[in-house]
Amino acid sequence: MAWLNKRSPSLPPTPSDVSKHTFDVPIKLKLRGVAEPTQATLLHIALAGCRLRTWMHMERGTALSFEWRLTTGKALQICGVVAARYAPRNGGVGFEYAVALEQLPEEDADALAREAAMLARRTASARSYDTSLVDISQFTGYRVPHDFELQYRVDDPRATLKPAQACDVMGNGLRLRCEQRLRTGDQLIVQVTLPDHVLQVHKGKDDDLVVGPFGYRRVPLKYMRRAFAQLRLKARVVAEAKDSKRRDAYEIEFLDADGLAREELARYIHAAQLAQLKR
Repeated sequence: MAWLNKRSPSLPPTPSDVSKHTFDVPIKLKLRGVAEPTQATLLHIALAGCRLRTWMHMERGTALSFEWRLTTGKALQICGVVAARYAPRNGGVGFEYAVALEQLPEEDADALAREAAMLARRTASARSYDTSLVDISQFTGYRVPHDFELQYRVDDPRATLKPAQACDVMGNGLRLRCEQRLRTGDQLIVQVTLPDHVLQVHKGKDDDLVVGPFGYRRVPLKYMRRAFAQLRLKARVVAEAKDSKRRDAYEIEFLDADGLAREELARYIHAAQLAQLKR
């Protein structure tokens, strides 16, 4: 049953397909005419189309491809064209796209169908909440002091990303150290992947059930220790400050963080709190 081939690949996904958000799978998009791959998140894949989110602005008809690696180790090259562009459902930075996929060989299409369905079931069992409804307020009273690298730019299309150091992460912000002189009220775009080392606190088998960051339901351990996705956040400079190590820094507040960002921040802070308690 080659479900990817039941419809003409030239047709865009149906509205019901577009509205779905089945999982969050980090992928690297290859675009025609762009040398470097672009970070993106695959949200749903079904029939002849998929839905994805990325910060890059793409026009209708843009050709793209990404790799999907099966559990057997075989890598499928998924190709398609942008059929429609939407604002993110939960706000935040970037765009969501409906993509019409090219036809796959029947064997590959069946394998992709099985694995996408399996991933959707696992994700549904792991997530005990809709990320659009995640209340991050319970994580705004604790700061994680770990240092890590990120990139940022002033919220101006002409500005380029610059390296910086961050620490003291909390649910609604962090402290930023950079060479550029910033002013209170400056709007920033922050691109960050939270450090995975805190996830080592989660010990056990993948299918062990543990209390999740929000405490009201147990979730599989594999959900808790999956690698953090890259985030792209709007932010604002609140004030000059000293970080937890008494270094000069800027107090940064996140603006309109989407569901994925709130979820990743919650997982990061929760893991850091657990590590502190187990010392």
